[in-house]
Amino acid sequence: MTSTAVQASQELSSMYLVLPVPFRLHEGELWVESQAGNGLDRWAESFSPLRIAAPVIPESLIPSLAGFTWRKVSELQHADRLLCDPLPWAYSPKEFAKTYKTTRATLAEGVRQSRHLQFAIGGTVGDWAAIAALEAIAQKRTYSIHTDRVEHDLIRKTAIGASLARRLRVAVEAPLMERYHRHVIQHATLGLWHGDDCFRAYAPWLRKGANHLIHDVHTKPADLITTQQLTAKVADARTRSGLRVVYAGRLDAMKAPLEWLASVAEASNRGAELDAIWLGEGPLHDEAFAERKRLGLEDIVQYPGFVADRAVLLDHLRSADVLLFTHITPESPRILLETLVTGTPMLGYRNAFAEDLLQGHGGGELVPMHDTAALGTLLADLSRNREQLVTLMQAAAQNGQRFTDEAVFAERAALIRKYA
Repeated sequence: MTSTAVQASQELSSMYLVLPVPFRLHEGELWVESQAGNGLDRWAESFSPLRIAAPVIPESLIPSLAGFTWRKVSELQHADRLLCDPLPWAYSPKEFAKTYKTTRATLAEGVRQSRHLQFAIGGTVGDWAAIAALEAIAQKRTYSIHTDRVEHDLIRKTAIGASLARRLRVAVEAPLMERYHRHVIQHATLGLWHGDDCFRAYAPWLRKGANHLIHDVHTKPADLITTQQLTAKVADARTRSGLRVVYAGRLDAMKAPLEWLASVAEASNRGAELDAIWLGEGPLHDEAFAERKRLGLEDIVQYPGFVADRAVLLDHLRSADVLLFTHITPESPRILLETLVTGTPMLGYRNAFAEDLLQGHGGGELVPMHDTAALGTLLADLSRNREQLVTLMQAAAQNGQRFTDEAVFAERAALIRKYA
């Protein structure tokens, strides 16, 4: 049986990793989202063989995943070190109940057959990572919990202004999710919390073991802006008029794209010469285009769509003067790490994750959440004060030296060996 077979072998694995990021079963092979594939390669450098369990997404849902690019598991750098457990896609109560018994048995085997355990929880119904944690508790095993957002807070915030049915559902679901996650975290021996929002929410729940604030990084050492590139970027910023503004992410409520436009409009109204671009697609596409027209920003703001090529995305970041973000939920978006790596300052709403990235290192400026006037004023001020802009660029480049995938995954692997 091959390492990327549809069912994992009985071989004892070095680590069992249960993820919500799905497998895709296409043309008789397993595929994985590209950045998740990079993560598997980095984990496999420290744990071999590495056993991964994840749900298989129905092909009918693939077109709805704007922003996903796929790689064959068999073509990953360390494919020969991987064992795969494809799990059912069970995000409805009916499918979850129907597949629970057999999937729990698969997870129980994975727990028994692995030295180290790591579960990336993120929901309730259909969240097999949390079920794996319940199985680890039953087997009296140590394990690590890894999560990158405070899901019960997130669904509460995204339900604001939603339909009555949605708000009633969340009113029931959020407290149940909170209690469920508290239970599996209380029994963990290692908490890997991506960003300060997660750390503050979840670290107090861990009864034993260790809490660690982590950053989910997929930038390579070669992605770091070079001294020569930074010198050219600074010289260009000093001599060129106008401000190049960029953001990359989904056009959805979590990113508040309409507030982003309001901030750009404020800066423009204050006399700033701007060239702004939002890279990405999402459910608020039509609303964003309509708001751009209403605000008279069609000559300033461009929406070229999703950029699948990560090298092209990093080029966009390097060529920008600032990254403008308007995140309104407790999340830890990777784009903030990537902008520092490219020497591009971050300007946006104050939140725990962004503050942690800048604390003691610099490379950005933050304003209160939803204060589009303050954010627009900050943009306008930077468009005129080139020395302040240059100072932020240099600080961002220095700060970004901390964030490469090799460094952060090696650090995380050492924690798992010690605690989980």
